[in-house]
Amino acid sequence: AQAVLAHLCSATTFDQTLAMRAVLVATFIAQLAAQSTTVPPKVALEEAEHEYAKALKDGNETLKELQKWLEGIEESASKPDEADNIAGKIEHEAVEDFKDQKDSMLSEFDKKLDELPKAGDAYVAAKDLKKLSKEIQKLSKQVAKSMKKKYHELRTEQKDKAQDMMHSIQKDAHMAMKIARKVEHFGRKAGQPESEYEGNIGRAEKSTEGLSGKAEKFGEHAEHVVEHFFEKVEDKVEDRGRSLEKEAKTKGKEREKSIQSALQEAEGSPAKSAKPAASKSAKPAALFLRGETGSLNPEALLSLLLPATGFAMLALAFAWGRRTPSLNMPPSLG
Repeated sequence: AQAVLAHLCSATTFDQTLAMRAVLVATFIAQLAAQSTTVPPKVALEEAEHEYAKALKDGNETLKELQKWLEGIEESASKPDEADNIAGKIEHEAVEDFKDQKDSMLSEFDKKLDELPKAGDAYVAAKDLKKLSKEIQKLSKQVAKSMKKKYHELRTEQKDKAQDMMHSIQKDAHMAMKIARKVEHFGRKAGQPESEYEGNIGRAEKSTEGLSGKAEKFGEHAEHVVEHFFEKVEDKVEDRGRSLEKEAKTKGKEREKSIQSALQEAEGSPAKSAKPAASKSAKPAALFLRGETGSLNPEALLSLLLPATGFAMLALAFAWGRRTPSLNMPPSLG
């Protein structure tokens, strides 16, 4: 993973170096143009030859850097677990980005869950908790989205790195060729034989064209290696993103169960069970026939039975009197 990520930290420095080098070369070419009328041809020729060699050297050094970087990418890409290692680093960074927010939401959830059994309206409290739980679960989608973004940024940076080095080498080759033409110019003015200054420009063309061609070859190959390697990284990133969402869904169901348990506890608490408690104190009348220990209460029994017995006897006597013939009544005819 370090081989892939090594140049990311130095990307800004590399770009600054390229810009500085371009400014210096452009400044030197401008100076050469001015020196054509103010500096002796031999002195101008020596300076031009020196700058040509330097531009060619810079280009070859950047080419070596590109080759070395390409070897590192190829070595990393050849390792079976390297793509997953890179995906793991991407996941870790994305998770860390949302860690504080998630910790805060989980802390709020735990606090409200503890308070739910004592809430004035347990159902409203439970509804708010479920909403918070879903918000926590949604964080996993944001993390997965952040992982994809980081992946694309890393792949783009690596491809840009290959292109930047390739273009840097080609620019050095182009500048070297421009200086070589100045060398030819000052060589002619300094009295060099035609075969010498024309031979110099011919060798310069061959060297700069060869340098530019190698830059294109290694640069395009580096882009291909990066693209192929990061296709594997993309698959691993997507797998890890799905795993995060699946885990978040499972934990969301666990929170739902804890909310339901807390709600049941709230419904069974004394404060929520006032009505059943009141009905417990209102004992049926028949229970007063028994004492507190469950034995029959004689006084209560008599107080209920005696009036009822007397009333029943009076009713029977009245009914008997209406249906029994009196001794003073004449017998009915047959």
